[in-house]
Amino acid sequence: MNLLQSSFAKTETKLQNLNPKLIIPLGVVAGFLLGIIARLWMRWISTEPEFSWSGSIFIVMALTLFFTAHSTVFFAVRKGWSRRSMIIARSGAIVFSLPIFGAAGGSMLPTVVMGSMAVWRKSLPKWVRIILGVASLAIPINLVKDIGGDFGWGVVTFGRILLFVFIYGSVIAVTQSTVAKFPGGKQKNR
Repeated sequence: MNLLQSSFAKTETKLQNLNPKLIIPLGVVAGFLLGIIARLWMRWISTEPEFSWSGSIFIVMALTLFFTAHSTVFFAVRKGWSRRSMIIARSGAIVFSLPIFGAAGGSMLPTVVMGSMAVWRKSLPKWVRIILGVASLAIPINLVKDIGGDFGWGVVTFGRILLFVFIYGSVIAVTQSTVAKFPGGKQKNR
């Protein structure tokens, strides 16, 4: 978990230096691009690739909305919005996160929730964060087994798995401002 946190911390430092006016537009673009990548990945891991345009558009738009909502929370943190406004922004981000967990994505909801809490909720005791982090891996491990079982174990399967980790790592990374303790409150680093 320290490697993951270290990677996220470096990204967070770079984001802190970002012009606040760019936060939401970059969130929109990042969500749109990740939506396209996720849709292509779904095609790549499917044993019976039958997808509709409406489903493809939904996937891209859901991730765009997800990233936009969480980027708005990050913008709110950077701009020092009031606690009440932050609660509204965070609540909106949670609501606008739900579409990415529709259909097959629903199985990843526990992974994203527990993984986000393990990585970003530093006010939790370390042992709780470790348990959440380990528990968040149960579903991805089974998914990786399924991918390997469907396609065999080789370089291409490794690519499918890496893309899977990238997609959900990105989803967990963008939840930082929404999941972390409210700015300004006392927080212990455990």
